[in-house]
Amino acid sequence: CYVDETGQDTSGRFFLVSVILVEQSIAGEVEKDLEDIESKIGKNNVKWTKSSLVVKKKFIQNISHIKKLRYAVFYSKFTDNKRYVYLTAVAIAEAIELKVDEDYTVKVVVDGLSRKDVEKIRIYLKRLKIKYASIRGMKDEQTAFLRLADSMAGFIRDYVESQRYAVELFSLLKKRKII
Repeated sequence: CYVDETGQDTSGRFFLVSVILVEQSIAGEVEKDLEDIESKIGKNNVKWTKSSLVVKKKFIQNISHIKKLRYAVFYSKFTDNKRYVYLTAVAIAEAIELKVDEDYTVKVVVDGLSRKDVEKIRIYLKRLKIKYASIRGMKDEQTAFLRLADSMAGFIRDYVESQRYAVELFSLLKKRKII
């Protein structure tokens, strides 16, 4: 489970959490596919907000063809709330409950999560009855899955804010059952 967010700049008016859930058995293959796409289109480790519109479009179009990303991208949108760490835990729990219908444990990796916030997420996930193996913070440059979570958070925010490119491509990801 890889998690990133956007919207703290709105002082609670808008907050969106992107959650990527990938089964361990296919994670290595999907990660290689993501890295190949990033390299091919020149995205590499660049954050979504700093990527050009051309790169953003190519990235979304390319990931739409990764069949193993079906049912892997989830998001939760919140308004009028500044409880960011709690909302992140709620988004994680909602995604897991939507995807998992059997016995599971999940490894949770959240972009930029401090040690103090790791403990808060741990407490919240326990209260929400989510079974986790580990919870850790990591920088999104470190793994293609966190970069995907960053990209999806930015892309879905662009969609919610009605940016034309995102409206067109969001329907593609929905049609291909990625989001």
